Amino acid sequence: MSWAPFPRVSHTVTTTEIDAYAARSGDRNPLHVDPAFAAAGPFGTIVAHGPIGLQTVFEALTRWLGAEQLPPGGLADVAFRGPVRAGDTITCTAAPPEAHAGDVLVRAVCRNQDGGLVLEALVVVPRQLAPRVH
Repeated sequence: MSWAPFPRVSHTVTTTEIDAYAARSGDRNPLHVDPAFAAAGPFGTIVAHGPIGLQTVFEALTRWLGAEQLPPGGLADVAFRGPVRAGDTITCTAAPPEAHAGDVLVRAVCRNQDGGLVLEALVVVPRQLAPRVH
């Protein structure tokens, strides 16, 4: 069986987006919101919250599934590999989806504009939801 190709999705992260996520989530860790504090830290500048980098995976999944939101029944295992900074353009790509234990497995990676690995995700989608090639 063959599934539709997984789309490539890019998103440029902004300071406004980081600040808005901090306000909505309550996560005001100074590494995310205090430029002076973050400048002295391991990344040299503020970094985005993990879910901001992950949003390209979710956007690619909803496009692939032809849905406005992710349906229930999927699973994701995510490994954060590098920082996402304001101004970074994060691009999600994936290997061709493959059959796995009665479902469909997508191996996605997100990289910044310099090719730096930001995160890896293994996503399991129920087989009946995965779009097939016609």
